[in-house]
Amino acid sequence: MSSPSTAADGTRTWTKTTDRPLRSWRKSAGVWLFAHFVGVPIPWAAARQTNPRALLAHEHERLLALAAVGEHVPRVIGFDGDTLITSDVGPTLDHLLFQRAPEERLPLMRAAAADLAGFHARGQWHGGAQARNITWDGERFARLDFEEPLVPGLALGMVQRYDVLQLLLSLARLIEPLGPSAVHAVLDAYASADERQAHALRDFIAHLLPRLQRVSRIAAWSRRLDGSRELMRLRTVLEGMAAFVADR
Repeated sequence: MSSPSTAADGTRTWTKTTDRPLRSWRKSAGVWLFAHFVGVPIPWAAARQTNPRALLAHEHERLLALAAVGEHVPRVIGFDGDTLITSDVGPTLDHLLFQRAPEERLPLMRAAAADLAGFHARGQWHGGAQARNITWDGERFARLDFEEPLVPGLALGMVQRYDVLQLLLSLARLIEPLGPSAVHAVLDAYASADERQAHALRDFIAHLLPRLQRVSRIAAWSRRLDGSRELMRLRTVLEGMAAFVADR
């Protein structure tokens, strides 16, 4: 968990320390089970968080490595093993989207997907590509939160496809009012920006779809679940995914 500070000159920084809650065993199991369910075999050691110093050190190393090759990430201001201080890189994508009317959200969603494709094309991966971990300062996207030690435990391509899924599912609440065509448009923005990844992404989603569609059918047996917001969002995403796969 990070906390912001603002200096007298208006400069904002973020501080993350080892003195914070870690993912519980139950939450770790949930992350692990969901990832395996969708076909991303995350190692248990990566899902289970037990060493806050190791997590913070991993994030510190990744921020330095990404900055060294010109990627847009927070600048490391200080690190002593227990505290990591970084620069501010703008408001988060989810915050900005919530500020917009539903009909004005899709261009920014598509731009974020295309930017993620470019990040992947340069051989990078995020590991936490939800909208809350992507920022936009009006000119460029940047990325935060690099704690997840998924590589080398997983193949790079697999983690990159997991990034796309994380982004899409994190947008579900915002994208549902726009309908399945918006889901398709976001996926298409990613695929169009990186043709090399498009085929692999379609194969991944085609493999994933029957599993999630089964969840939707089972949930329909419950009147309470069948009309829930969560299931409506899932069905919107699934329809958009199916249209994207059909575009081969």
